[in-house]
Amino acid sequence: MVLAAGRGERMRPLSDVAPKPALPLPGGPLVGWSLRLLATTGADRLVVNTWHLAARMEEAVRQVETGRRDLAVVVTREPDLLGTAGGLARARDLGLLGEAGPVVVANGDVVQSLDLGPLLARHAEGVDDVTLALLPHLDPRRWSRVELDQDGHVSAVRPSGPPQPGEVPLLYPGVMVVSRDALDRIPAARCEVPEVLWDPARRARRLGGVVVSGHWREVGTPTAYRETAVALCGDRSRVAADARVDPGATLVSSFVGPGGRVAESAVVESSVIAEGASVGAGARVTRSIVLGPVEVSAGATVHDQVLTSG
Repeated sequence: MVLAAGRGERMRPLSDVAPKPALPLPGGPLVGWSLRLLATTGADRLVVNTWHLAARMEEAVRQVETGRRDLAVVVTREPDLLGTAGGLARARDLGLLGEAGPVVVANGDVVQSLDLGPLLARHAEGVDDVTLALLPHLDPRRWSRVELDQDGHVSAVRPSGPPQPGEVPLLYPGVMVVSRDALDRIPAARCEVPEVLWDPARRARRLGGVVVSGHWREVGTPTAYRETAVALCGDRSRVAADARVDPGATLVSSFVGPGGRVAESAVVESSVIAEGASVGAGARVTRSIVLGPVEVSAGATVHDQVLTSG
């Protein structure tokens, strides 16, 4: 299951135009990274929950190619925002998560390419109710820290901050395996994963973790989104199939996403133009995001800004 129902408060105003997991990136919407990752687990069904701008989120899911024709992708729209664990419980009660075996759960708002083999192997040992994928920490002062004991049980989940003496801080990238028993205990109400899944499992010494390898990048704020899009462009700019860029325009390390328009003599550098946004003739846009049906006027200069129609 991919969790994609949230409001995305830190991503505003971009998330007023599109849900955070639906934001366009080179290669498709952000949620595609998690869908393709879970497709590698051998699951026969992927479930995505939606709530905020649900129709737009569902459209993004339909755009994703998982690489597996035998894999069903099902979307469940929540009538009210149920929280991360409440969304799991609703999918369970709708019969979308099967009747036996564990469920692999991923956040839908990150760029990630992880080797989940060690995670699945650890959970298959049957010693955990919940098993977390973990990475060597990238920045303990920015993100919360997870600690493991010598048996691979989570001994602490600490807020962001300097590690304590002797601590080996680990990062939770948003992927876990939940046992059927733990899944069945989630109440059918609005609730969150840490309180109803992690805390009870940790008290019972059944919250495990394993370090996996691979790439992970948070996409939580407009700045992080722009930087991610630029990084995915690599050494060239990227233009979506339905975008239009005049041959006389100049693109430098930029992404012109679905519905984007860039007119003649415009210069776009280290920026994202998408979702119906347009840049007028002779305008200059640098280190900025223009998202939604909004126009940069001809000859205008935009630098370090976020412009939306939200």
